[in-house]
This record gives sequence, structure tokens and C-alpha cells, in this order.
Amino acid sequence: MGRSLPLYAACLVGALGLACQRGAPSAEAVPSASVAGDGGPAPLSSIAVDHGELDTRPPSAAPSVAARVIAATIYKLPDIESRRLGYVRLGGSVPRDPAPVRGKGCKGSFWRVYPMGYMCDEDVTTDLDAPLVRAAAVRPRLDRPLPYAYGFVRATAPQYLQVPTRKQQLASELQLEEHLAWYEEHRAEVQTVVRGANDVLLDSRGVPSPRAEPAAGHRESTSLSLLELFGAATPAGELPEWLAGGRRAVPNVSAFQVPEYAVFADRVRRKTGLSFVGAFLAEDDGLARPFGITVDLRLIPLTKVKPDTGSAFHGLDLRQLELPIAFVSRSGARAWHLRRGRDETVDAGEVPYRAVVPLTGKARIKAGKRHYQTRKDPKLWLRAEDLGIVAPPPTWPEAAEKGEKWIDVSLVQQTLVLWEGKRPFYATLVSTGRDRLGDPKTSLATPRGEFRLQSKHVAAAMDSEENSAVAGGTRSARSGGLSAEHRALHEKLEADEAAGRRLSDEDRRRLLNLRKGRHPEYGVTVRRGAANFELRDVPWIQYFAAGYALHGAYWHDVFGAPRSHGCINLAPADARVVFQWTDPPLPAGWHGVNIGSDMGLGTPVVVRE
Repeated sequence: MGRSLPLYAACLVGALGLACQRGAPSAEAVPSASVAGDGGPAPLSSIAVDHGELDTRPPSAAPSVAARVIAATIYKLPDIESRRLGYVRLGGSVPRDPAPVRGKGCKGSFWRVYPMGYMCDEDVTTDLDAPLVRAAAVRPRLDRPLPYAYGFVRATAPQYLQVPTRKQQLASELQLEEHLAWYEEHRAEVQTVVRGANDVLLDSRGVPSPRAEPAAGHRESTSLSLLELFGAATPAGELPEWLAGGRRAVPNVSAFQVPEYAVFADRVRRKTGLSFVGAFLAEDDGLARPFGITVDLRLIPLTKVKPDTGSAFHGLDLRQLELPIAFVSRSGARAWHLRRGRDETVDAGEVPYRAVVPLTGKARIKAGKRHYQTRKDPKLWLRAEDLGIVAPPPTWPEAAEKGEKWIDVSLVQQTLVLWEGKRPFYATLVSTGRDRLGDPKTSLATPRGEFRLQSKHVAAAMDSEENSAVAGGTRSARSGGLSAEHRALHEKLEADEAAGRRLSDEDRRRLLNLRKGRHPEYGVTVRRGAANFELRDVPWIQYFAAGYALHGAYWHDVFGAPRSHGCINLAPADARVVFQWTDPPLPAGWHGVNIGSDMGLGTPVVVRE
């Protein structure tokens, strides 16, 4: 009969040399990273990499331009048909040259921006004090695992453009009084949160560390008020100036077009994951109700949203550890003694979930199960099915032989390791495609092979099948369902054409596909209604193949088990470490970058069994 007493389990931790996830060791020999505010995080690497034109520095005291659309494109040349290098999100700013230049495809002029590229002055402003720029002044927090505050819609919710009166809310929301009565009865339940991703302490290099000091003003998620959980700077929140006086002082910037006087702008479906940059309490005619402010400056009643703080799980720095090691990737895992001369095992007690165990590398098959020997107590063995093993790959890729940085993903082990040549830097558990070793063309599996990163995005919307318009999009017709980003692209292109703005050949092709109900990039037919919900501002996205990305997941905590539709899901703290570490770095002020030869090569990604 197996033993599972708490005291025995505690002794077992010491015997195995286990490091529980929140107490994982970390090395001290990693260069510091600058990740505050709107600047791009510096790569966490000692390896010098040539980033081409991205290494260009702006002149001292260079003026700036700020984005006044949701995503202001940066072009390679002053020509809208030239390569798209990246983009700046609404309210973000980048340094520029003092004088504009003439170009092609923009009704006005272009601004040369740094470190490279040009922006059309239809999408930006030189007035950094403009009302719209001030309204969008809350930038993504690049110094935290989650760059925004997040929540999930519990019931279909309206998206308001200005603070609605009681009468307007009753007219816009079906059975509102019944909903508010239910909310008051269940307030404690729907507002309950647990320790989350932003409670993970990061050291001066941005790496999760149990020895890190909390940042000034840091508070646990469980101590935050409801409004703070949705991005408010203070427990009581504050009505922003652009909403004061009962009128909206800035234009609607979302793709959902409405008259200037409109109060209501579309609805958001149940299960949608939303990102927030602020929150406040509004009261009218006896109705007091909290509202959250989304990135596109719409208002969501928070009685219909449950806050989500993401997973506090994270991996560990490998600089001072000897491989192989293993993460305990299943709850209820046991340690075993192997009976010598018999095909039997003896239960030696429970092993903590997500503990880190040093291994000797020796394996034995007993009772039909593969077991691995622990290093600190060779008499104890763990079952392979309970582990995510981190070890050198069976063969070294070209990047390793050349001493480059590269990412190793094992579909069998559900692990990700960052390597600098043949030196391991960081390891963690991931969730790859739920069909694990299946054919990605016919199943929900992650493709195997050697790739390089194609683009990087601080955050972007995905649908329930992890499709996004920022890169790659839907992987095949079976994935189905035009995402919200694709619908927004369709509306934007239609509006540009109607306004007489000249579309590039690329955008004309996209618009034709969208008009036929096809994917804008690949032209495959998209089935209506296939996408169940939308995930806004999925953090730290890095595409390595068409439609496949490494990214943070704030909506689940089963890392170590296959779960996704093909992307590689990481806990938010881990996704941020990987994003900082990879090349090229994201330039200060940019929200996304499309990697090309003019900025050096993207970091290699190896996906193997």
C-alpha cells in the first residue's frame, strides 16, 4: 500500500533534491535587461548578434510621432507597397526625423522613424499631447508577465463608446435588472482571484527568481480591488478626462463604425478574453456600476466580466544546473523503488506537482512502465509518463554547432529549452498541439522541423483556434471561422477603398479574398461560426511558421500536457522570457516586428518528437 502522508512527502522532496516550481534555482550570470515603460525589452543573452539596420540609433533629442490608429504600419520605404517592417499600437510613439519626406500611396507625407522605416502621416501625429494620444497613454507593461489586465466575458456584454446612463443601459442590455440582482448575490464568487502571473517575482534581468525583490508598490493579485484587477491605477479607479462631462472627447478607433453621437458600439460574446487598460465606477439615477476600458477605448460593464490573472507557473534558469532534469508534469505522481530481479515496483510516496528533479540519465522498464533514476537518491525512480524531461537533444542542429541561440521544443516531453550554442539557458513546460505527434495538415498537432522566427508581437487577438490576422492566420480550411481581426481588416480595407485611398496590390488581393468569405492571405474558404470565441491581446506572440506561434496563454494552466490547436502555449512569465531572449529585439515603441534580412535573422526554432 503506497504511503502519502504529508510528512513523508516532505522528506521525499529532500531525498530527491527536488526544487518546487516557485523555489526553482536561478543563475546570476545573465546580462541585465531594460524592460520598463514603452521601450523594447533587451535580449537576455551574452551572444552578440548583428541586427542589421535595427541597430541604428536615432539622433539625440529626436522628436517623435505617435500612432492615432489601432496599428500604425512602419514601411521599409516611403511607399505603402514596400515591405511592412512592423507597427506601433495606438498611443505608442517612436523617434523620427525633424522633417517629413514625400512618398507613394500616402495622401500626405512620410516620416522616417527609428531605428528604421517610414510611417504615413495619415496614421500618426506629431502632437504628443493630442487628446487621442493622451487617452491611449496607458502602454502595455513590458516589465510584467502579463502586459495588460485581463478578464473573460461571463455573459454577452455591450461595448459602449461613452459612459451610458441608466436608461441607455436598460435599453442596450436584455434583462439587465435580473443580471444585476444575480451579480450582487454572487459578487464574492465572480470577483475571486488567485495568485497570478504578475505575482511572479522577476530579477533584474527579467528572469523569474525566488530571490528577486518585489518591485516598488508591488501587491499580490489577491489584494487588489476589482477595479485594480482591470487596470485601474488606484483601488477606486478614476473616470478618464476623455470621458468626463458625459461626452466622448476622442473618436471611435475600433473597426466597428458608428455615428459620432453613438453610445453603443457592438457586443462581445460570452467566453471572449478581453484586455483592459483602466477601470472606473460610474453612477446614474441610482445605478452604480464598474466599467473597464479596453485597448481600443471602448467600455465594458464589469459585472459581466470575470477577472483573470493567468498562471503563476514558470520555468527555471539552467545556467547552474546539470542536465538531465525533469519537471513533474502530472499531479499525483509517485516515486518508486524497483524490485531487483523481479518485474515489480514498490510505491515510495507522492512527488509534488511541477517539482524539478535532477536525474542520472539511467532508465529501466519495470511492470510495463519506463522509469528514470533520480540523482540525489539513486534508489528512487520516477515514471516517464509523469515527467517532462529536459536533456540535450539526440542530435545538435546547425545553430548549436555554430554557437547561435536556438529554441528546442520536444512534443513528447512537452518541454521548451533555450540554448546558446550547446549551453542551456532556460527550460519550462509547454502545451503544444493536442494531437501531439499527429499530422498538422489533418489534425491539431504542432508541425515538426527546423524553423526561424518570422515575426514578434507584444500582444494580438486570436480566435479560439489560435488564428490571428497579425501573421499566418488560419492554417487550413478545417480551422474555419473568420477571426475578429480578419473582420476588422475587411472593414478597414472597404473603408479605405470607399474613401478613395489607393490600396496596394497585396491589400487588393486580401480584400478580394475577404469579399468571397476566404482567408485574406491563403484564399481558403472559411466556415462561418466555426470559431467559438476570441482571445484579445494574447501576450508575447512569436510566429515561426504560417499560423503557428510561440505565445503566452492566460486562459489555462495545464502546461506540460498537449492542449492547443497547434501553437506552442507558454505560461505568461515564460513567454516573456522567451520573447526577450530571441532575436531580433523589438525596437522601443514598436508593438510588433516582421522579421527580414534587413534586421538580421530570427532565432531558430527546432520542433521534434
